[in-house]
Amino acid sequence: MKRLFVTGYLFASLFKSAHADLKQSLRGKELYSIHCAECHGDRGQGVENEYAKPLVGNWPLEKLVRYIDETMPDYDPDLVVGKEAEQVSSFIYESFYKKPERFKKESKIQLAHLTNRQFKQSLADIFSEFEGRPQVNTKENGLRAKYYEAEGTNERKRKVTERVDRRIVHDFGNRAPVKGMEADKFSIYWEGSIIPRESGWYEFFVRSPNGFVLRVNQPRGLATLEEKVSPGMIREVSAKIFLLGGRAYPISLDFFKFNDPQASIELMWKTPIGEKEYIPIEFLFTQFVPASFVSQKKLPPDDFSHGFERGIQVDESWDEALTFAVLEAANHAGEKINGLTKSNEDAETRRKVIQIAEEFLRLAFRKKPSHETMKFFVYSNFDSQTPLQTSIEKVVLLTLKSPRFLYPEWQWLTRKKNDSLVVANRLALYLWDSVPDKKLNHMVDRGQLVKEWQVQGQAKRMLSDSRSKAKFNHFLIHWLEMNTKELPIKSRKVHPEFSPSLLTDLRHSILSSVEKTVWENKGTFKDLLRMPTFKYNHKIAQFYDLTFPVDREKLEFISADSRGLGRHGLHTHPYLLANFSYSEESSPIHRGVFVSRKILGRNLRPPKEAISFSDSDFDPDWSMRQKVTSITKPANCMSCHDVINSTGFSLEGFDATGRTRLKIGDHPIDLKVNFLDRDGIARELNGPDDLLEQALNSPQSAKSFVYELARYVSKQSPESYSNLDLLNLSEMLGRGEINLKELYLQLCLRAACDGFEFQP
Repeated sequence: MKRLFVTGYLFASLFKSAHADLKQSLRGKELYSIHCAECHGDRGQGVENEYAKPLVGNWPLEKLVRYIDETMPDYDPDLVVGKEAEQVSSFIYESFYKKPERFKKESKIQLAHLTNRQFKQSLADIFSEFEGRPQVNTKENGLRAKYYEAEGTNERKRKVTERVDRRIVHDFGNRAPVKGMEADKFSIYWEGSIIPRESGWYEFFVRSPNGFVLRVNQPRGLATLEEKVSPGMIREVSAKIFLLGGRAYPISLDFFKFNDPQASIELMWKTPIGEKEYIPIEFLFTQFVPASFVSQKKLPPDDFSHGFERGIQVDESWDEALTFAVLEAANHAGEKINGLTKSNEDAETRRKVIQIAEEFLRLAFRKKPSHETMKFFVYSNFDSQTPLQTSIEKVVLLTLKSPRFLYPEWQWLTRKKNDSLVVANRLALYLWDSVPDKKLNHMVDRGQLVKEWQVQGQAKRMLSDSRSKAKFNHFLIHWLEMNTKELPIKSRKVHPEFSPSLLTDLRHSILSSVEKTVWENKGTFKDLLRMPTFKYNHKIAQFYDLTFPVDREKLEFISADSRGLGRHGLHTHPYLLANFSYSEESSPIHRGVFVSRKILGRNLRPPKEAISFSDSDFDPDWSMRQKVTSITKPANCMSCHDVINSTGFSLEGFDATGRTRLKIGDHPIDLKVNFLDRDGIARELNGPDDLLEQALNSPQSAKSFVYELARYVSKQSPESYSNLDLLNLSEMLGRGEINLKELYLQLCLRAACDGFEFQP
């Protein structure tokens, strides 16, 4: 009886314990569903625009309990504490932390079509393989100018001199441009290359009372702007053209004066985001390059719901716009046939055109096509009855509308992982947003892309190409949230001297400074945050009370130590401070959100409702700090605004234009804040320098940057790739053991080689 009693007691105890465990598990699941699933997903898979990364980790249960008890949920940490924190922690630990491999299996590369940038970049590169690749091999800035005597309207007689002009801004009046020339009859021809920083629509302006012909990315026979009639009055004409950032384009300006009373000429442009300006000299080069085919058709915007451009929207408008773009490319190919073949014999011409069509198909499909594929797309379109121009147009049209071109991932997903062709295609897409070039294809064909050193060698070669720099620069613009279509214009009443042209210069300043840090100085992530170089011109110096050398040209940008100019840290650049401000006053909230997310790497939930802000709602004697504190006081706000407000208040020493200040009205500025770090430790910060030190010492800053760059590089979820090892790269980046160029290379290389086994 005693044994039975003991057995029964043990069974009852075990049952009670199991029941308690089950009850706790069910309660933990319930709490998770109520307080956590909104941000982390019902299966811990992550939620886009909330907390996208899977809920996996290697923390011990005790640390997880402590973290949830003190900081979660982030909108109100007091909701889940004590016993409930233990219950939800146990559920998370058992369900997710012990099974991280589940998410890797569920994450996979999603099928998507080429983004707008990838589509136009791929077309430009394919045609360049036939028409000549536009590469600039000189660092000599400016345009090469040839000065001629003239006999009539643009009839050159004798070259008098040749020189390099840094800009085309000339007012000759009634004088000769150089010695040894007649004042009434002369001609000047400028030629070189232009390399824009960003992709988009550029408007070129020529202002002159005389005759001229401007060509931008045009063969010599075609003009972008042309004015041959000289009425004697200054007039300004303009034309828009779409250009891809980071590519070199030929530019020439043919100018002539023949018995006109005055002579002057000015060349300007308006960038996709900016005001009309004289073209900065760093974008002009003396070397002339071949023209590139760049589609001028407007395409519907890419999907941006994942935080980066994705080609997932397929609708009638996209298909229609794409059709017109493909027809444009087909017409271009047809018009170029005679020039490409360089032959007038029918049989020889036909053979060369078919060869071009075969190579075009190979480049567009990113692989060597089978005979059946070649027969359908190429050979069937050539017969004795059809003009060659029509045949090549049909080939281009069929090829570029094919899913084999538009959906680069579709064929990769069906091939063996250990395939060098997949590696080559991914390298081109991740580094260039384009198709593999002939050299890369040649290596694949010869079996020379199967060893680690071979792949790494090609990746390094591709990194040195201007297309890699252009893509990474595009990411930096996205990361800095400068990819809007408008400049942060300010109130002319409050800030009358803060002009759109100054904003254009400031935008140029920050992008040039960042590029110099990354590409010229091979800077680390900490160097980027510090922003050691500040580039500015006379206009910026005048507004921000900076010293500018008297012997330097006013339009010219110079480099200086940023700390010596009172700009310690990327977050203190005037453009960013102005961009995240209101039109009249600073905005601690906007600045705080940007710095928290991008500089500190903190995850912030989007607000459940927008907060309206109006000065009339507050006491007129209140400071901006008092106003912001008041409207963000509710508990459901402070979970994020504890971080947002403290970072934003740290930057109140700068006004809405980024100028330094000590007071706001009659109120002295208090920069001291209590900042709550990710570990829940309160730290006292006193201004932007302390904020910078917090970012430099925070592992989360580097981690957030790495994850965002990984998403941008591949246009896929980083969890889709097993080779990335993002945590290790984040730690290396945080310690300064890898520079940003190398980080970009490693992310592209590792994603491209995912699942690939190198031959010994």
